[in-house]
Amino acid sequence: MIVIMFLSDLGEASLKIIGVTAEDDGIYTCIAANDMGSVSSSASLRVLGPGSDGIMVIWKDNFESLYSEVAELGRGRFSVVKKCDQKGTKRAVATKFVNKKLMKRDQVTHELGVMQNLQHPQLIGLLDTFETSTNYILVLEMCV
Repeated sequence: MIVIMFLSDLGEASLKIIGVTAEDDGIYTCIAANDMGSVSSSASLRVLGPGSDGIMVIWKDNFESLYSEVAELGRGRFSVVKKCDQKGTKRAVATKFVNKKLMKRDQVTHELGVMQNLQHPQLIGLLDTFETSTNYILVLEMCV
Protein backbone atom coordinates (compact mmCIF):
# COMPACT_ATOMS: atom_id res chain seq x y z
CA MET A 1 0.00 0.00 0.00
CA ILE A 2 1.27 3.46 -0.96
CA VAL A 3 -0.14 6.66 0.54
CA ILE A 4 0.29 9.89 -1.41
CA MET A 5 -0.57 13.27 0.11
CA PHE A 6 -1.67 16.23 -2.02
CA LEU A 7 -1.70 19.83 -0.79
CA SER A 8 -3.74 22.47 -2.62
CA ASP A 9 -3.08 26.19 -2.80
CA LEU A 10 -6.10 26.63 -0.50
CA GLY A 11 -4.45 24.62 2.28
CA GLU A 12 -6.60 21.56 1.61
CA ALA A 13 -4.89 18.21 2.02
CA SER A 14 -6.03 14.92 0.55
CA LEU A 15 -4.64 11.40 0.66
CA LYS A 16 -4.65 8.90 -2.16
CA ILE A 17 -4.09 5.24 -1.28
CA ILE A 18 -2.69 3.07 -4.06
CA GLY A 19 -2.14 -0.65 -4.27
CA VAL A 20 -4.47 -1.77 -1.48
CA THR A 21 -5.32 -5.38 -0.90
CA ALA A 22 -8.07 -7.06 1.09
CA GLU A 23 -5.64 -7.25 4.04
CA ASP A 24 -5.66 -3.41 4.22
CA ASP A 25 -9.37 -3.46 5.14
CA GLY A 26 -9.99 -1.62 8.41
CA ILE A 27 -10.47 1.68 10.19
CA TYR A 28 -7.90 4.42 9.57
CA THR A 29 -7.48 7.64 11.53
CA CYS A 30 -5.92 10.82 10.20
CA ILE A 31 -4.63 13.37 12.73
CA ALA A 32 -3.83 16.98 11.85
CA ALA A 33 -1.93 19.03 14.44
CA ASN A 34 -0.46 22.48 14.82
CA ASP A 35 0.50 24.82 17.68
CA MET A 36 -3.18 25.48 18.45
CA GLY A 37 -4.15 21.84 18.90
CA SER A 38 -5.14 18.81 16.89
CA VAL A 39 -8.14 17.23 15.21
CA SER A 40 -8.71 13.70 13.98
CA SER A 41 -11.02 11.97 11.54
CA SER A 42 -11.57 8.26 11.12
CA ALA A 43 -12.83 6.33 8.13
CA SER A 44 -13.58 2.71 7.51
CA LEU A 45 -11.80 1.39 4.43
CA ARG A 46 -13.53 -1.55 2.75
CA VAL A 47 -11.35 -3.24 0.18
CA LEU A 48 -13.14 -5.76 -1.96
CA GLY A 49 -11.45 -8.11 -4.32
CA PRO A 50 -11.49 -7.24 -8.01
CA GLY A 51 -14.92 -7.40 -9.61
CA SER A 52 -15.77 -9.52 -12.59
CA ASP A 53 -14.11 -6.92 -14.85
CA GLY A 54 -10.93 -6.73 -12.74
CA ILE A 55 -11.66 -3.31 -11.22
CA MET A 56 -11.02 -2.88 -7.51
CA VAL A 57 -13.17 -0.31 -5.68
CA ILE A 58 -12.64 1.03 -2.17
CA TRP A 59 -16.02 1.68 -0.53
CA LYS A 60 -15.97 3.96 2.52
CA ASP A 61 -18.80 4.28 5.02
CA ASN A 62 -18.40 7.79 6.48
CA PHE A 63 -20.13 9.92 3.82
CA GLU A 64 -22.26 11.88 6.32
CA SER A 65 -19.21 12.95 8.31
CA LEU A 66 -17.51 14.41 5.21
CA TYR A 67 -20.36 15.85 3.10
CA SER A 68 -23.60 17.75 3.65
CA GLU A 69 -26.47 17.60 1.16
CA VAL A 70 -27.49 20.93 -0.40
CA ALA A 71 -30.01 20.25 -3.18
CA GLU A 72 -31.28 17.63 -5.59
CA LEU A 73 -29.94 18.11 -9.12
CA GLY A 74 -31.71 15.31 -10.97
CA ARG A 75 -33.22 11.83 -10.96
CA GLY A 76 -32.84 8.78 -13.11
CA ARG A 77 -34.20 5.26 -13.10
CA PHE A 78 -31.59 3.89 -10.67
CA SER A 79 -30.21 6.95 -8.91
CA VAL A 80 -30.57 10.49 -7.61
CA VAL A 81 -27.88 13.15 -8.14
CA LYS A 82 -27.49 15.77 -5.42
CA LYS A 83 -25.28 18.79 -4.90
CA CYS A 84 -23.28 18.38 -1.71
CA ASP A 85 -20.68 20.48 0.08
CA GLN A 86 -17.53 18.96 1.48
CA LYS A 87 -17.53 19.81 5.17
CA GLY A 88 -14.68 22.10 6.19
CA THR A 89 -13.72 23.25 2.69
CA LYS A 90 -17.28 23.91 1.40
CA ARG A 91 -16.17 22.48 -1.97
CA ALA A 92 -19.25 21.77 -4.08
CA VAL A 93 -19.48 18.26 -5.53
CA ALA A 94 -22.11 16.23 -7.35
CA THR A 95 -23.04 13.00 -5.61
CA LYS A 96 -24.80 10.14 -7.34
CA PHE A 97 -26.83 8.00 -4.93
CA VAL A 98 -27.38 4.62 -6.60
CA ASN A 99 -30.17 2.58 -5.01
CA LYS A 100 -28.87 -0.85 -3.95
CA LYS A 101 -32.28 -2.44 -4.54
CA LEU A 102 -32.22 -1.37 -8.18
CA MET A 103 -28.57 -1.83 -9.15
CA LYS A 104 -26.05 -4.51 -8.19
CA ARG A 105 -22.50 -3.81 -6.99
CA ASP A 106 -20.98 -5.29 -10.18
CA GLN A 107 -23.03 -2.88 -12.32
CA VAL A 108 -21.84 0.12 -10.31
CA THR A 109 -18.25 -1.16 -10.40
CA HIS A 110 -18.53 -1.46 -14.19
CA GLU A 111 -19.67 2.19 -14.39
CA LEU A 112 -16.67 3.21 -12.26
CA GLY A 113 -14.36 1.29 -14.60
CA VAL A 114 -15.77 3.14 -17.60
CA MET A 115 -15.19 6.45 -15.80
CA GLN A 116 -11.59 5.50 -14.99
CA ASN A 117 -10.90 4.58 -18.62
CA LEU A 118 -12.44 7.80 -19.97
CA GLN A 119 -10.31 10.33 -18.11
CA HIS A 120 -10.26 13.62 -20.01
CA PRO A 121 -10.10 17.30 -18.94
CA GLN A 122 -13.57 17.92 -20.41
CA LEU A 123 -15.23 15.00 -18.56
CA ILE A 124 -16.17 15.05 -14.89
CA GLY A 125 -13.95 12.95 -12.67
CA LEU A 126 -14.70 10.51 -9.89
CA LEU A 127 -13.47 11.81 -6.53
CA ASP A 128 -14.58 9.14 -4.07
CA THR A 129 -16.88 6.18 -3.41
CA PHE A 130 -19.04 5.40 -0.38
CA GLU A 131 -21.51 2.71 0.61
CA THR A 132 -24.45 2.98 3.01
CA SER A 133 -27.05 0.39 3.90
CA THR A 134 -29.29 1.60 1.04
CA ASN A 135 -27.00 3.27 -1.54
CA TYR A 136 -23.73 3.28 -3.37
CA ILE A 137 -22.54 6.90 -3.46
CA LEU A 138 -20.28 8.22 -6.21
CA VAL A 139 -18.71 11.59 -5.43
CA LEU A 140 -18.07 13.46 -8.69
CA GLU A 141 -16.61 16.78 -9.71
CA MET A 142 -19.22 19.50 -10.01
CA CYS A 143 -19.77 20.64 -13.58
CA VAL A 144 -19.66 24.44 -13.83
